[in-house]
Amino acid sequence: MAIDQELFEIRLSLDLNENELYRWQNYRNEDGDLAKHQTFLTALQKQARLKEVIESLATREEQLKKQRQDIIDTIEKFQGLDQRILKMKYVDGMKLESIAEETGYTYQYIRSRHADIMKMIRFSKNV
Repeated sequence: MAIDQELFEIRLSLDLNENELYRWQNYRNEDGDLAKHQTFLTALQKQARLKEVIESLATREEQLKKQRQDIIDTIEKFQGLDQRILKMKYVDGMKLESIAEETGYTYQYIRSRHADIMKMIRFSKNV
């Protein structure tokens, strides 16, 4: 899954969990519909569980944002077709076959080019 897609899904999940937490916390108004129909202890337990989920999702979101920025920084070091291959594969989440179709090159050439690029990246990380 592409990082952007996972970030979108995490953001959506965060919003849903934050809305549910709000509904469990507000006992006195219309928004607290979940809390009103349960015991106080149940409401507190649900709130604690939701806070843990929200914290976990927020942590994952930050990790993905950092990872995405690292990928973009690495991609920007390349130019031309190499940069385009990396962007399409790691930012857009495309498969090498689709990249070959879109760029007009053969699959074998794109696969070979990608392998060479990855060797350069691994070499530069080890130096």
